[in-house]
Amino acid sequence: MKINILSATATVLILLGAACSKGSSESDNNAAKPSVAATSPNSPKSEIAAKTPEGWIVVQDKDYIPVIDDVSRKLQSARKAFMMKDSAAAATDVRATADLLSKETSGASPGLKENIDVARKQLSAVATDLDSKKTVGVKRFDAVIAMAHRADLATDWLVVDESSWYPYIKEPNRHFQNAHDAFLAKDYDKAAQEIRKGEAFVKLEASRASRDVKHSLDSSAQELEKLAVDMTDNRREKSIVEADQSFGRADRALARSHQVKAKESWEKKETAKAGYEMKAAALNLEQSAGRAGGEAKTGVSAVVRDTRMLAGKLTEEGEHAVGEVDKGIDDLGKAISDLGPRTSKPEQP
Repeated sequence: MKINILSATATVLILLGAACSKGSSESDNNAAKPSVAATSPNSPKSEIAAKTPEGWIVVQDKDYIPVIDDVSRKLQSARKAFMMKDSAAAATDVRATADLLSKETSGASPGLKENIDVARKQLSAVATDLDSKKTVGVKRFDAVIAMAHRADLATDWLVVDESSWYPYIKEPNRHFQNAHDAFLAKDYDKAAQEIRKGEAFVKLEASRASRDVKHSLDSSAQELEKLAVDMTDNRREKSIVEADQSFGRADRALARSHQVKAKESWEKKETAKAGYEMKAAALNLEQSAGRAGGEAKTGVSAVVRDTRMLAGKLTEEGEHAVGEVDKGIDDLGKAISDLGPRTSKPEQP
């Protein structure tokens, strides 16, 4: 027993000595490394998983609302009950939607609060009419749903963290590709539906953007809307090149939005958020360049690669050289700007 105790003690001393030696060696090695900065200790360590919407609310056959949060879930449930002529259930869900919107007024600007109040009043009026068995037309019901959705976007989507928006970054281009394939198959109704779904996610991003970036996203959403209308209502001939150019411009607008958000997040020392914004920007830049042509995609490949590597360090608590992030975000912004002439609309004769 004595021998065993001595042996165990010796083993501990040996291990402690090895650890001290290792710590000393690591200190010497670290002294020779370039200056680095650690990421925020609160950063997520694992990649946020991709998602698709739980469903879609289609308002008047043209306004597509993805079901991705509590408000949209209640709106979907309300519309389903309404279409099944279950007025009581529809009224309950409509009122629940109004209650959810009331919780979004904290910290909102006076203008946004006013929008929420108007939407809540309209929701309450519809619920009252449903309970009293008054006739509520589909057009009115859908208009109120669309109003509530816009009020939700204008407030809730401004303050969500990366776990709410990042899972859907691949959705716009997935629908653009579906529209591309449907267009080639001459299924123009399907193409229009997919365009509108992509447009819905462009609008989501626009709701959390500001100034010039918001203007670019709004313009892309309007362009996509016109493209969908031309394919179905107007039956105007569109070439696949024209459609892909519209998708490419939308991707570039999305890339710019995420790049600007990355810069803002980095300046606020929101390290992980900056990393996710950079990943999203790199993805949209690559997609936009791919639609502009092989040469454009080759031209941004190095920036896309470097951005993803740097963004990975930020989201996974890795180390990065001082100044590396600022340069990476600026390089990303320059690549997006340089891509502009390749994705701009051709001048009208």
